[in-house]
Amino acid sequence: MEIKIENYDVELIMLDRYEHLSFLLSNSYCVACKDMTTVINYTPYLNRLNDIIFKGFCINCGGPANRYVEIGENPESAEVAKHIKNVLQISKKKKK
Repeated sequence: MEIKIENYDVELIMLDRYEHLSFLLSNSYCVACKDMTTVINYTPYLNRLNDIIFKGFCINCGGPANRYVEIGENPESAEVAKHIKNVLQISKKKKK
C-alpha cells in the first residue's frame, strides 16, 4: 500500500540527503525513452517498506516516470518515515 505524502514530509524523512533530491530526480530511467531522464511534476508516496516513490513524468517524452529512494539504510530516516506513515493512516481513518 502506498500513501501520498507532502514535500515537507520528504524533507523530514531524507534529513541531510534532501539536498541531493534534485540530483536523484535528474538521474532516473525512462522506460519509453530507454534513457536517463529527469522526473518532473511528481507526487511523493511512501510504500510498504517506507521507501519514497516519486511518481511523475519524463521531462523528455512526458511519459510516466518514477524514482525510488530507499530509506531503510538510515535508521533515523526509517523511523521518521514510519511515524509519518502511521500518522497519515490514523488521520485517514478518522476522516471516514
